[in-house]
Amino acid sequence: MLTVALYRILKAKWENRHGDTDAANNNDAPQPEAPNPRTPPSTSSQREERGDSSTKWTIMLMVALAIPVFLETLDYTVVATAQVHIASVFNRLDLQSYIGTIYLLTSTVFLPPFGSLADIFGRHVALQVSLLIFMIGSAISTGSQNMATMLAGRGVAGIGAAGLLAVVRIILTDSNSLNANNWQQSMLFLLYTIGYCLGPFIGGELISVSFRWIFAINLPCCAVAGILGFFLLRGRTKGSQPSQRLPSTQSHSKMQSFVDKLLRVDWIGAALFMAGGILVLLALNWGSNEKWNSVKVVVCFVLGGILIVAFLGWEYVLEMQEESPMPSSIRLFHTDPMIPLALFRSLDVCIVQYGTFVSGMIMLVMFYFVAIFFIIVTGLSPTKSGVQLIYFAPGMGGGSLISIQLIKLARQPKYPIILGAIVCTVALGLISMGMDQNKENLVNGFMAMAGVGTGLSIGPLAIHARFSQPEDRVAIVSALSLFFRAFGGTVGLAQCGAVLNGKVNSYITEFIRSGAISSSDAAALSSASSSSSLSSLNGISSLPPDIQAVVREAFRQGTRYAFISLIPWCALAAILSLFLSKIRDRNSPRAESDSEAPEQEIKEEKIGALKEDVGDVAVPPLHAGDVRLAA
Repeated sequence: MLTVALYRILKAKWENRHGDTDAANNNDAPQPEAPNPRTPPSTSSQREERGDSSTKWTIMLMVALAIPVFLETLDYTVVATAQVHIASVFNRLDLQSYIGTIYLLTSTVFLPPFGSLADIFGRHVALQVSLLIFMIGSAISTGSQNMATMLAGRGVAGIGAAGLLAVVRIILTDSNSLNANNWQQSMLFLLYTIGYCLGPFIGGELISVSFRWIFAINLPCCAVAGILGFFLLRGRTKGSQPSQRLPSTQSHSKMQSFVDKLLRVDWIGAALFMAGGILVLLALNWGSNEKWNSVKVVVCFVLGGILIVAFLGWEYVLEMQEESPMPSSIRLFHTDPMIPLALFRSLDVCIVQYGTFVSGMIMLVMFYFVAIFFIIVTGLSPTKSGVQLIYFAPGMGGGSLISIQLIKLARQPKYPIILGAIVCTVALGLISMGMDQNKENLVNGFMAMAGVGTGLSIGPLAIHARFSQPEDRVAIVSALSLFFRAFGGTVGLAQCGAVLNGKVNSYITEFIRSGAISSSDAAALSSASSSSSLSSLNGISSLPPDIQAVVREAFRQGTRYAFISLIPWCALAAILSLFLSKIRDRNSPRAESDSEAPEQEIKEEKIGALKEDVGDVAVPPLHAGDVRLAA
């Protein structure tokens, strides 16, 4: 056995030393390389060997992924504005907010699980499953006859939307070329921009016919997207990735059955994470609209926190099993961790996820609270206030274009990230100043500035996250970034909602105490603030003109301080982004010389496979110039 092991090691060492020379001397007839059982199929290098040019591959990606992106943006832009109409059809206006809330919950907490599924089952399979789930959810909502069925369909559609969002981003970040990632992220942003622009117009026409067409249009779109994905992506995107926790002979994708892949899924971790995440998100949603000390908010926070801690404990157990010299023989402990805790030992990952969290806060708060300012404070109609929000989108487009050029010049995504965080911090302060002065033009201009800052950082953050981790973590890092962006939006809305409500109540209370109005007006204002009169536009409009002016001023101060409350988050993001490391650019002429030891990595990989073949022989890693065996 020792003789066989020694022979194989010496043979591998000889092939590593002389393989390149032999290939150079036989350019006319290169010998095919034996497949490595740990090499994942359908990598970008294999696409290049098949002759797929970067431009051709980018076009194929955009064609295949355009409809999934459109489906996601259409749902956000149309259903959000139609949920009041939908709820009124079922005579359940009291539940209208849940049409959007349940979709937001499932589309957020299922993001990390789909990152894991994309690794275990492959990108193409994960995309097709996402389309199927989204189609089922849309079909349920289309045929719903009561509010309960409608909400069930929205929850199922949210699961599919999480898969669409995660898998699309993962496919685009699989390329190991900085240039390709730069352009593909920009094209993704372009697809989202088109979807957000066309969505309201399409949605308006569909609602005028029937609300059911909002969901029914998804059915043929999902079918077409599935067909395009089958012909354009199957065999060209990454397939099932080999498990790093099983021997190579068991982890090779072609040797795994469907049951083996199911057993690799971290079902316990996924269940704990999703249950805890839903409870925490529910608490944030309820707390921003009701009292934070209400029983249901406190219970959701406590139970959600316990489940999240249990999830982290389970992931820690899996990590310890992987590092243990005597791992458990129970297959349950050899599942692929949904979120490897080792990720967070990287400072880059922590900073990027925090930056993504802050960008999610800015985007959602911008859309919701600028609308509150224009509708309640300035008195614009909902339609005209929606037009004002257009200033933010072109700003994001301009910022994205600038970030493309900066990355091309500097070959590093950290510089537009830093610049974007600084611009956002300044823009938030200027928006609050424009609101303080009650000048719409200033608010619009500085909103465009905030869009530039967001566009500068949102794409480079994804690129930096992708290149700061090994290939086997690309999917989970991408999905985790999307989760933190959605979670940041939820936290931002909850925080700004609490600031707005607190400032409105305190301003009205102080105004009444100041004695600046008559006792009768003070009584009417006090009654309005303690009742539900301030929770609707009709309630505010029904108040006397003098009291309306006080209420609008209270909301002006509330929205102003809501934006001020975001400044510390952005300032901290700007400071932390200074500590981002430089990524290794594989397209740079220095990349080859800077990279250490691809040869050594190949040696150790072959020795690792040899150790698994030999079994009872311990083979230490090869060092330069020597071969050692330990009996």
